Amino acid sequence: MGKLKLFLNSLIILNIMKKYKYILIAFIALTSCLFNSEILAQNIQAISVIVNDEVISRYDVNQRIKLILVTSGIPATEENLKRIEDQSIKALINERIQLQEASKLEVPESQEEIQMTLDRIAQGNQTTAEGIIENITSQGVNVDTLIDQIKSELLWNKIVRGRFGSYINISDEEINIVYERTMDSINKVQYDISEIFLGFEDEKEEKESNDLATKLVEQLKNDISFEPVAQQFSQSASSGQGGYIGWVVEGQLDKEIINGIKNLSTNSISEPIKTVNGYYIIKVNGRAEEGGKNPMRNKYNLTSVSFSKEDEDSALEFSKNFVSCKRLESLLEGYNQKKINVIGDRLLQELPVELHNELLEKNAGNALLPRYSDDNLDIILICDRKDDVGVQVNRDAIEDNIYSQKMGMMSRRHLRDLRRDAVIEYR
Repeated sequence: MGKLKLFLNSLIILNIMKKYKYILIAFIALTSCLFNSEILAQNIQAISVIVNDEVISRYDVNQRIKLILVTSGIPATEENLKRIEDQSIKALINERIQLQEASKLEVPESQEEIQMTLDRIAQGNQTTAEGIIENITSQGVNVDTLIDQIKSELLWNKIVRGRFGSYINISDEEINIVYERTMDSINKVQYDISEIFLGFEDEKEEKESNDLATKLVEQLKNDISFEPVAQQFSQSASSGQGGYIGWVVEGQLDKEIINGIKNLSTNSISEPIKTVNGYYIIKVNGRAEEGGKNPMRNKYNLTSVSFSKEDEDSALEFSKNFVSCKRLESLLEGYNQKKINVIGDRLLQELPVELHNELLEKNAGNALLPRYSDDNLDIILICDRKDDVGVQVNRDAIEDNIYSQKMGMMSRRHLRDLRRDAVIEYR
């Protein structure tokens, strides 16, 4: 009898559960939603660091981590996440100090400057500002995370220039030393380089910079793009351009850097290079043996005109009659079924290898041999050609470079002093 009663009670309970299962499911879902919302709220409210009474929340740190991962392409391994978290916290502390100093000094911010910087970053990554914003927001990154990073850098540069700019003196002797060193090496190897710079002020920071540089090199050699990594990690003024420096001769570089890259091939990444103030990671974008003219740096302005394969005779006639892009529109009036594609200015090294020999043999006002595709016949026109003239040693450029180096050193020292005076509390 007891077993029967137990069985009947079980059936009653089961029927009740069936009857109210949707209510139970809804209740569980609502509870889960509220619980997750509470976790998110706690995450936003949770404090990671307090900098001079201003809070850097756990949410801020997580957003910066996401931004670095999204823009750099570094894999989200446990080891990488720990390293990026440490780097994110350090960067956020520095930026908070910079913004506080800008507020104290009433340094004005400019939306136009922020937009120009965002456009420059986008150009370096072959996209648009809208494309960058869409990319990061689609992957859970608040756009303010990127904007705040840009804003702090812009305001800090204004502070440093205003405070130290008039105190930086560059003597003729300093310029002459670099000029003579550059002239002595003008016929040596030239390098087209990009950089990532990680500075240090003491032994602890030196070890941190070395560890980070070693890990970044490991990632970069696994086909991670150099430019976004430089934008996120490099402490040099070139970070806004993805670390790009351009063509230099041996005399313009420190001996440690030359020794670190002289055996590298094009598109190679150096090991971390230690200098007096920090570690460098150098990407060799190109190199030219002996410093004279480098044909790979010849610049061509190109336009392509596509014809239907059925109009091959017209295309070949057009190619023979072409003499100048200035007369292109009037010339094309006599031809049908054509499509114009303005390629624009390109260095020879940026163009397909199969075009190199023909481009080197032809001048502005010439057309290349027809290129056949599935449906079209393409005629590539040389609108203009400017041959490379080699490295031009310019005293003004040398002075600007020295000024930039000194300003960078002043910037790091001033930020170090402010950081030492700040009240920083880790949670």
